Amino acid sequence: MIKNSVIALVSAAALAGIAMPAMAVPPPAPVPGSADSGPASSFDADYVQYQLQAKGVNAISVEPWGSYVRAYVSGADGRVTMQFFHEDTLAPANL
Repeated sequence: MIKNSVIALVSAAALAGIAMPAMAVPPPAPVPGSADSGPASSFDADYVQYQLQAKGVNAISVEPWGSYVRAYVSGADGRVTMQFFHEDTLAPANL
């Protein structure tokens, strides 16, 4: 009886060892142009925000958005709007 129990236990452990790697899922790839695009990303949000503010844009947050920069801008009335700018010139983009 003990012999059968040991064989069943060893068989279950072997099957679990085979099944576990099949359940492992690699992490999702980062979205190109996202803020979390890894260490190779050269987007400096603080610098871009500073540059927009120097141009008179009251940007409260910026992030890369494809080949554009998406900025959340606070208006004179306190409303926050989303605006897009060209990545290289920071000129307003008409999307």
